[in-house]
Amino acid sequence: MQILKQPVWQPLRRFRRELPNGLFFSFSRPVYNSSMEEPDAKSNNASPSKVGNQLLAKYSDVDGLLLKAPSADVQPSKPAAIPLKRFQELEQTIKHAPANTEAYLELGRIYLDQERWNDAKRVLDAGVQYCNDSEPLLLMREDLTLLLANQMLSEAKLRHAQKPTAENRYELEQAEINMANERIRICSHRFARRPGEKELLIPWAIALRQLARHEEAVDLLQKAAEEPSLRARASLQLGMCLQFLERPLEALAAFRKASLFRSPPPDPAIRIRALELAAAIAEEISLIDSAIYYSEQLVKIIDPQLRPQWETKLTDLKSRPL
Repeated sequence: MQILKQPVWQPLRRFRRELPNGLFFSFSRPVYNSSMEEPDAKSNNASPSKVGNQLLAKYSDVDGLLLKAPSADVQPSKPAAIPLKRFQELEQTIKHAPANTEAYLELGRIYLDQERWNDAKRVLDAGVQYCNDSEPLLLMREDLTLLLANQMLSEAKLRHAQKPTAENRYELEQAEINMANERIRICSHRFARRPGEKELLIPWAIALRQLARHEEAVDLLQKAAEEPSLRARASLQLGMCLQFLERPLEALAAFRKASLFRSPPPDPAIRIRALELAAAIAEEISLIDSAIYYSEQLVKIIDPQLRPQWETKLTDLKSRPL
């Protein structure tokens, strides 16, 4: 039996882009190999005699079912085997060899490609049970779990948008909580297995912040901000947590770090948002000169359609006593 060797993350790449709040995980449409397609067309056009042979093959006493026994010098032909689809072959493989990791991975990809989510979950759950040291299986099941939670959330949002009743609002809140909890669980488990992947700390912290667990999020984001490539993203989220915890000076420092570090330069959207929040906090705690500085930086890079609004704000700030 030929086992596919394609990367295990490919089936879920399309879905990572659909997850909220920058969650990476993940998940291009799964690859569907030609070996997984329908059996050869010849099998669908079998002659009546061949069909009869196939039906009779399951009986041990074939001669007793015939109208006339064959002569001794004529040997009956061996009936052709009924071809199985690829997923059926793999189902048989894992049934008789439950520790076959590659079979679970290939079968999981097939069901993901066909959007047979329940079958994919069943296969991947069994794979993790029998092959719990397989990192590719763990990753695929985790990404599928996030996908299903995100689907539930999307459906709840749609129902609430169409009919904003108290019941639908409650279901939406529960779907949001479930999504956040799944992200926390999966990020924590994945980081425990892969401690070098510090980018996991950011979606983990975002989920904690969504559940108002800000102190825990602060600890994770401070670790993530130590990485230059993650500094701007982590610092923006850190400032939001500190702002909620009523620690404005620390929040202001985090927003400054998110917006003004030059190596590496922050993403423009992150820089703009960090400058907006920094200017607002500085004005709130009466640091007018700092508010003026952040507003001036913002006017230089903000969308031209929004620039007049901030220019007016800047003029107002300059008119105040420092």
